[in-house]
Amino acid sequence: MIPDNEYLFSSSFLRAGEGIGTASGRTVRMLEASSAGQLYQTVAEVFQIPVPSEEKHVFDAAFSDAVEKMRGAVPDASVYDPLLYKYDCTNIKLVLKCAVQGIRSFRDFYTCGTVSAAQMEENLQKDTAQGLPPAMTEATEAARQEYAKTGEVRCIDLLLDQACFADMSAAANAGNVPLIQKIVCMWADFANILTCLRIRRSGVSPEATRALMKRAFVPGGQVGLPVLLDDEFGCADISRISEILSGCHVRDAVRRTVAVSDISAVEKIFDEAVLAVCQPYRFKPFGPEIAVRYLLIRETELTNGRIIASKFSAGTDADKIRERLREVDV
Repeated sequence: MIPDNEYLFSSSFLRAGEGIGTASGRTVRMLEASSAGQLYQTVAEVFQIPVPSEEKHVFDAAFSDAVEKMRGAVPDASVYDPLLYKYDCTNIKLVLKCAVQGIRSFRDFYTCGTVSAAQMEENLQKDTAQGLPPAMTEATEAARQEYAKTGEVRCIDLLLDQACFADMSAAANAGNVPLIQKIVCMWADFANILTCLRIRRSGVSPEATRALMKRAFVPGGQVGLPVLLDDEFGCADISRISEILSGCHVRDAVRRTVAVSDISAVEKIFDEAVLAVCQPYRFKPFGPEIAVRYLLIRETELTNGRIIASKFSAGTDADKIRERLREVDV
């Protein structure tokens, strides 16, 4: 593990580059936008980036800007790869889904992953998986073969998600930053619990529910698969899960969701729980955790921006938007 004092420059640089004002103040400014165009302009202004030619890409551009600043400042940027693999995973899923539809050009890949958008475009054109970490590389070929046999598009998501979390966990352990290890572990547990809740509510038979949960379970967390299964209903309910958890990173967050029926509200609680683990490092002068906090706050702010954008694209009620916004002052 790199000594904390090697992060003197990066910690100061990233704190100075967080954006105009505070995180909560930036969210308020986004909320005040009266149109989608004004929202995009506000995002570009508060994060001090140019407005992309396609304005809707401003959220991706703002996070890519944060990632590039981090990469240029820290002693070893690969330490932070586990926090970005989910964007690679989404991109390679798009590659596979475009390929099975005969689409050989796609321009809307995320630009903030560890594999460039240009490389993903080449992967699409050449049927390759260049640049991806090992488990996702292997899963890409497995997904191609499974889709060819079954025609089930869902197998692409299931296989790549499992591989992504395997790569995240392996890279987090190799990087040896406890905060990143904890975040990756929490992401895996929350992903599995959310999957369990969604499958349980799907209305399919207990046998089908149990079988799908086994296929969808991702590695890297503390909550084992048996905790999420139920003999009668296939998948356990949130009350039972919360009763079983003990000494687990996600216990308190899960307990707060017991009386919550809306899945989007559960997602908010889980997202805020992950961001909250950065709170102890708010006033730490330097160290690898400063860049983690920087990336997660920027990512959460942009999640809020996308939620606010739904006011204009989907006509979401303003009160519902405020309810869904994540707390960002940590």
